[in-house]
Amino acid sequence: MEVIGGTPMSDVEALLAAFESGELLRPDPDVPNFLDLSRAVGAACGVRGLTLSGSAQAIAERLEEREHTVFVLADGLGLDMIEQGGDGVDALRAHLAMELRAIFPASTVVALTTLMTGEWPARHAVTGWWTHLEAIGGPATVLPHVRRRDDRSLSELGVRPEDLFPLPALTPRMTRDTLVLVPQAIAGSVYSRYGAGGEPATGYETLAEGVQRTIEAVLGADGPCFVYLYIPHLDQAAHEFGPWSAEATQALHGVNQVFGALAQALRGQAVLALSADHGHLGVSDDEVLLIREDDGLPELLAAEPAGDSRVLHFHVRPGAHEAFATRFRELFGDAFLLLTTQEVDELRLLGAEPLSELTAARLGDFVAISRGAQVLGYHPANGARELLRHASHHSGLRPEELRIPLLLAS
Repeated sequence: MEVIGGTPMSDVEALLAAFESGELLRPDPDVPNFLDLSRAVGAACGVRGLTLSGSAQAIAERLEEREHTVFVLADGLGLDMIEQGGDGVDALRAHLAMELRAIFPASTVVALTTLMTGEWPARHAVTGWWTHLEAIGGPATVLPHVRRRDDRSLSELGVRPEDLFPLPALTPRMTRDTLVLVPQAIAGSVYSRYGAGGEPATGYETLAEGVQRTIEAVLGADGPCFVYLYIPHLDQAAHEFGPWSAEATQALHGVNQVFGALAQALRGQAVLALSADHGHLGVSDDEVLLIREDDGLPELLAAEPAGDSRVLHFHVRPGAHEAFATRFRELFGDAFLLLTTQEVDELRLLGAEPLSELTAARLGDFVAISRGAQVLGYHPANGARELLRHASHHSGLRPEELRIPLLLAS
């Protein structure tokens, strides 16, 4: 346990010290951030009633400089990849407009739900790759829309989209013609339909097809239009091989080529924006930790942990809170900070607003946050081994995970 002047530090004090040193980045609504970008996109596309910060207003004004707006979401593109990416990121580097701070937890589904709703995670209540749902007594794997423990469809279990996603998407409120482009494999998913306002998204088979469809939509539009292009290839490569692997570098160069091609084809016709949901931080074998069936923690839990690999949410059995906290810190205190949900709320880690009742309920009793690159899996849970074979992860508070770019071209 860390100490201050001979007195042991609480985990909150240790977290604040890590923020002060810069080892971890504090979620800060006064720093230009991904929520600002979400609301700026909505406002530029005619959505009324959004509260814009100064940063959001400035971004919205840039997005309104042309008749059409194109937004590319490059999953997993941390700002450090552009800063250290060499000659293969020339188009990205040339059009870097500003640094943004990702939403916390820095998880794809959390960030994309902020993008879709224009709200902090504190309000939209999608809290991680695995989000706890009281209706099924444990975590749901949100994007594939299944129960974690057995991969059974949430629809079969009676979970409606509005049960999982309590806030509506902004897309139906946009006054422009809108095209949502995602890989064909996920175009008809529950989540893609949610983001597209209830209709299936438009699928593409290859990045080249996605680029061509984007260009055709803009050049063939009868009036102002908005095109959203989601590209997951870099994130997939970083997870499997590591963020600085040859495979991830090739995917990064692909993002650069996409942006360059769109910027050239749409110059003078559309404002082209590109950003990311989070960055990436690699993990070594000795940074992979497991909660095991026989280590004294599972019997203290009321449900499987939810959250992600660097940020976990725990629902604890009545009367077991002190025992859980003590045992967790014995096992993992050197690698993870353990905060109560009330402490998370008071620190405003999930946004500038208090946690909604639903968000607090989904977080449960405790939230564990990685001190660095360490990840933590729950061995009895479905998919834990596969997840922990990844060479890179995200969701935490390290600069590599939270520093994301905003690129603009017109």
